[in-house]
Amino acid sequence: MKRKLSIIASMLVLANLLVGCNNTKSISSQTQESHSNEVSEKKLNIVTTIFPQYDFTRQITKDKANVTMLLKPGMETHSFDPSPQDIKSIQNADLFIYTGGENDVWIDDILSSMKDKRPDTIKLIDCVNTVNEEIVEGMEHEHEHEHEHEHEHEHEHEHEHEHEHEHEHEHEHEHHHHHDDFEDSDVKDRTLNDWKGDWQSAYPHLLKGELDEVFHHKAEDNKDKTEKEYKEIYTKGFKTDIERIKIEDDKIYFYTNGQETSSKYAYKGYTILTKKNGKKSVRYQFEAIDKDTKAPKYVQFSDHEISPKENPEHFHIYVGNDSFNILSNEFDNWPTYFSSKLTGKEIAENMIGHSHSHEHEEIDEHVWTSPVNAIKIVEKITDVLIEKDPNNKKSYQNNSAKYIEELKELNDSFHKVVSNSSKKTIIFADRFPFRYFADEYGLKYYAAFSGCSASTDASPSTVAFLIDKVQAEKIPVVFTIEFSNEKIADSVCEATNAKKAMFHSCHNVSADEMKNGATYLSLMQNNIKLLQEALS
Repeated sequence: MKRKLSIIASMLVLANLLVGCNNTKSISSQTQESHSNEVSEKKLNIVTTIFPQYDFTRQITKDKANVTMLLKPGMETHSFDPSPQDIKSIQNADLFIYTGGENDVWIDDILSSMKDKRPDTIKLIDCVNTVNEEIVEGMEHEHEHEHEHEHEHEHEHEHEHEHEHEHEHEHEHEHHHHHDDFEDSDVKDRTLNDWKGDWQSAYPHLLKGELDEVFHHKAEDNKDKTEKEYKEIYTKGFKTDIERIKIEDDKIYFYTNGQETSSKYAYKGYTILTKKNGKKSVRYQFEAIDKDTKAPKYVQFSDHEISPKENPEHFHIYVGNDSFNILSNEFDNWPTYFSSKLTGKEIAENMIGHSHSHEHEEIDEHVWTSPVNAIKIVEKITDVLIEKDPNNKKSYQNNSAKYIEELKELNDSFHKVVSNSSKKTIIFADRFPFRYFADEYGLKYYAAFSGCSASTDASPSTVAFLIDKVQAEKIPVVFTIEFSNEKIADSVCEATNAKKAMFHSCHNVSADEMKNGATYLSLMQNNIKLLQEALS
């Protein structure tokens, strides 16, 4: 549960009072000439909320600006309440830099109350492509929407089906909060191993009436179609004669009426599909290489991801013998496959759960945990600083260029660790504010809570799940984050003999870390060593 924002009303009152005050700095001068000199030498006053933007900004400005941080060292960010002085500092700033998102709602309200007296701002979540909080297997969540992605996919099928043909061709991703506004350069190649396993079509369960409850719930909740209309949409979407698919290594086995066909498949890249509204999606393409096979020659996968990620909850597959181009223009039929371990009832429950989840979606605010995102944020801050203080343009440019090179080296180091490691899974017996980090480096993860959760005590089932994962995958290191009570990690490590280590999210630093000169780079460089150990 996110922290309550009961302070907003009183803060707004204070902010309105502050707006009526003189916002200029007092300048003691004897003449107009001395006044002008003082103004020209005046440093920018930059206020930041938390450590990442504070450190990024001071690396760019060095001694050319005054940079302060509202969050005191050692303070837990999710329980931060701004003081009257904090709000006054924001109003008096030349530039205010904050994260944005659910935990910064109070900031947007305060800034709105300041009207034309508000300072210039930079919001971190506007500097990069964001993703929403993700609930992975075993993770607790206050909204209990453990499989949130599927409803979004289904909802878009329904919506797209009703519109013109030109609006339908991107049904598989527009709804999806992860990757519908990505940069083309963010798309990564994938292998068949991402979809390994034994999968069943949802279509037979629909025909048996086992999914009727899903359509009933959708009609009741959305009130935009009847149950019959929903079922018609899904009947057309799910329709296929391939009742089962098995994927092992570079081979796909197709089962139709109990008959098996198979082939080895070669990866043929991906195609990025873009709608008129700018929303995008990716289909990954594979071509059969066995000459005499009766299996489909061309195959496309879609599962809402744009980079390697094993074991999706479901996927959509497009197959044929003509061309990839023809498959890319298939809009109405999107055969959907779930784990063969699920019963029809479990698939229905899964889908119903998703239909209630999207209203709770929240942006994952921890954008800086990816060094690639850090670079984008630094570039944005640099541009704004130069615009506001052109006299120090050269200094800002030089400092920024040097810092970005260091961030690139940091990114390269993480990629090297992951590529040289046999393991690709990390476990956090804690909150997990590293979604952007995991996505960047193709890491699979399990954790007790999502990154923005306020929970600290996990249920016995969650602890047991993490223990089982550590043992099954022989994980040598279990992570916590800064300022954790470490209780969950202690339980997991005691049961598994795994090592406990703190992987720093850089959200905030302790008083000792600040005193000893901790930086984003130094904290993340220490994370490199820990990651190498955890993946060994």
